[in-house]
Amino acid sequence: MPDTKRTARSRHSIFLLLGMLPMLLLGISLSLFHYQQLDKLIRTDGDALFQRIVDQVSGELENIYHPPMQALNIMALSKLVTTTNLSERLDYLPMMAQVLSDNVQLNSVYIGWQGGDYLMLRPLGNRLSLQRFSAPRQARWMAWHIGSSAATRQNSYLFLNENLQIIEARMAPDEGYDPRERPWYAAASAANQRLITTPYLFFSTREFGTTLARASNDLAVLGADLTLDRLSEALRQQRMTPSSELILYTSDGVVVAYQDPNRLLHTTQGSNSLEPRRFNELGSTLLATLAQDGYEQERQTIKELEGQRWVIQQQRINILGTPDVYLAVLIPEAELLSEAYRLRTLGLWLSLAISLLLLPLSWLLWRRLLGLQQADR
Repeated sequence: MPDTKRTARSRHSIFLLLGMLPMLLLGISLSLFHYQQLDKLIRTDGDALFQRIVDQVSGELENIYHPPMQALNIMALSKLVTTTNLSERLDYLPMMAQVLSDNVQLNSVYIGWQGGDYLMLRPLGNRLSLQRFSAPRQARWMAWHIGSSAATRQNSYLFLNENLQIIEARMAPDEGYDPRERPWYAAASAANQRLITTPYLFFSTREFGTTLARASNDLAVLGADLTLDRLSEALRQQRMTPSSELILYTSDGVVVAYQDPNRLLHTTQGSNSLEPRRFNELGSTLLATLAQDGYEQERQTIKELEGQRWVIQQQRINILGTPDVYLAVLIPEAELLSEAYRLRTLGLWLSLAISLLLLPLSWLLWRRLLGLQQADR
């Protein structure tokens, strides 16, 4: 009899375990299914997040370039284009100042005529710009005018107060500047349409930047300068995580904007002249590795480097009038999806915890059922 009772208890225990096993397997299966679905959702959200970054940068670039280009279009239709001397051109300084006031991202606005004349207006909004041109302390604007005649060229600086009244005029040294020989003039004249140049060195400030240019028939070319620092600041505002990298570059790899503008320029070997870097020259192992695949890439990929996985999106940015410009967004996967991963892991543990909590209930239920069966016997 004792052996029979032990056998019955063993059989009952096996029945209990077998009854609990489906519940346990169901809980584990549901937990894994929930984990996998969250993982797919995270990947989908990551793709959407990257596209949103690209769209935001594209929109920001449109906001930077489009309004001043529209202003140049209006200036090209004005009678400024047909003026022949400084006296006539002074009447259009308020219009040029308004363009700069409405577009604070611009460094200067100017016009070059087919005969070699030139008129530029720039704001003097800080101490550095005042010192650069030895301007009077009360000056808020500076105009640079080059007037050409058959025999002479006259270079002059005009310093103006906030009301555009001349407070000082001085002769400027003739450094041989000819607007017709500058990249923006030649490119806009050849294309006979609006355009945005690749980065080059500005003549008057020795800064690197791009020029928005627009030809006005065969009479003149109008332009506006935008420094790489201004573009880089716009890009830096789009950073999403502490370690993320955003870079704007041309089809041959020349950097147009980067979150750290101090790394954009370098001195060429054997020369003291500055040149913009290609993005494999920015001192980043990650960017140098990315450049090995070529610059004209449109893709989303993952690379493992420096001990972590990087999610990378490269895409061409379409802005009318610009050269081929590409945006690269590089974000550590752990930073990009940190909150999503935390929620996914939390969901997995909660599912497993619920499954484990159900096991005692299953045990009690099966014991109750087996007890009822024994009572019936």
